[in-house]
Amino acid sequence: MHELPFVMRLLAETDEIARENRMDRIRRIRVEVGALSGIVPECVSLYFESASEGHAAEGAELEFTEDPAILRCAECGREFPHEPGQAHVAGRDPFDCPVCGGPGILVKGTGSGSRLLSVEG
Repeated sequence: MHELPFVMRLLAETDEIARENRMDRIRRIRVEVGALSGIVPECVSLYFESASEGHAAEGAELEFTEDPAILRCAECGREFPHEPGQAHVAGRDPFDCPVCGGPGILVKGTGSGSRLLSVEG
C-alpha cells in the first residue's frame, strides 16, 4: 500500500514542475523504482490513473525503470545484482555470491528508493 502516497508525492512534484515551466500538460513521466522499495509499478499506474484527474499529468504515460539492489560478497568482494528469480532457478540462495558462494551484503543506497527521473510536457 506504499503506492498511493508515492503517487500523491509524484503528482505534487509534477504539478510544481508544470507550474515552474509553464506547461499546460505533461505527456510522459519517467520514474525509477527500487527493487526492494515495495512499490509495484502496476499499482502505481492504477492509482495514478484516477488520482491524476485535474492535474497537469492527467493522461500522462508513466515509464518505469528499475533501480536494482546490489550485493557485495563478504568473501571475494564481487558486486552482483540481487536477483531472487534467477538464483532460485540456479538452486542457490539469492544473497549468495554467484562466483564463490560467499554471503552477499546489501550495498547501502541500492534498490531501496523510488524517484521521479524526468517529465516531458
